[in-house]
Amino acid sequence: MARHEKGIGAGFHELPLVLFTALTTGGAGVGVAHVGLACLGWVPWVPPAEVMIVLTTLLAVGLLFSLGHLGRPFRGPLALVRVGKSALSNEVLVVCTALVAGLLAVVLPSDHSMVMPLSLIAILSSVPVLLALGLVYRLPGQLMWKGMAPVHPLVLGMGFGLAMLLGTLPEGTRARGEFLILLVLMVDGLLVWERSWRISRSLRMGAPGHSSLMDQRGSALVLRILLGILLPAVALLSGWRELVVFSLFLNLLFDRFLFYGLAVRSTTEAEVILVEAALRARENRA
Repeated sequence: MARHEKGIGAGFHELPLVLFTALTTGGAGVGVAHVGLACLGWVPWVPPAEVMIVLTTLLAVGLLFSLGHLGRPFRGPLALVRVGKSALSNEVLVVCTALVAGLLAVVLPSDHSMVMPLSLIAILSSVPVLLALGLVYRLPGQLMWKGMAPVHPLVLGMGFGLAMLLGTLPEGTRARGEFLILLVLMVDGLLVWERSWRISRSLRMGAPGHSSLMDQRGSALVLRILLGILLPAVALLSGWRELVVFSLFLNLLFDRFLFYGLAVRSTTEAEVILVEAALRARENRA
């Protein structure tokens, strides 16, 4: 497979996308977590100003970083012209909706009549934001961005959001909130396992986008489990809530880095090699 590596893996140019998706996942995750807690009746539907500030700050900074990936940043709004037909256009629409609604809710006086509906629009829009972040990467030829990969931003965001909101829960529900976080961490672990399995399977049919990182995928996935699952779980059980939030935030960045860094793309040469291997196996059996 060495023949493919130089052309595909020439430098890691996806850093702006890593920052955008990680920060947007975190911001929308706060909104989704608040929606989930409100559905359980543990918090009021209208989030406090502190929650809206965190949500909008992460979305705004993430969107700014995304402009670094555009050759012509000022043409970014043109993505909206294909809403309903393009996954990217849908992503831009829901992110901008959540961001604008959140910003207006933050800057308006707290007693303004529009604060409540704008806050609700922002947190409810967070759900399609996380879904759109996963679906936009279901691209032909990208073998690693299929399967359960589109679901992962929703799980990552929910875990980070619950950790951020844990301190705002009433005393009687905090233990149940901690249980929810542990449950999300378990689901995250299953998705990491699925990613590892998909890497092994995909490398038989395609070529890695970043071969040097792919060679270190075993260590990278172990670090991912330590940082995003074991460390926050131990910190949560030990009562170190600040460490839970910090580790899950770093995990957002590292997970999205691995999302792009461990991508595997189907190539014509890889398919030829696969066919040749099948033919040799058939000849050996004969």
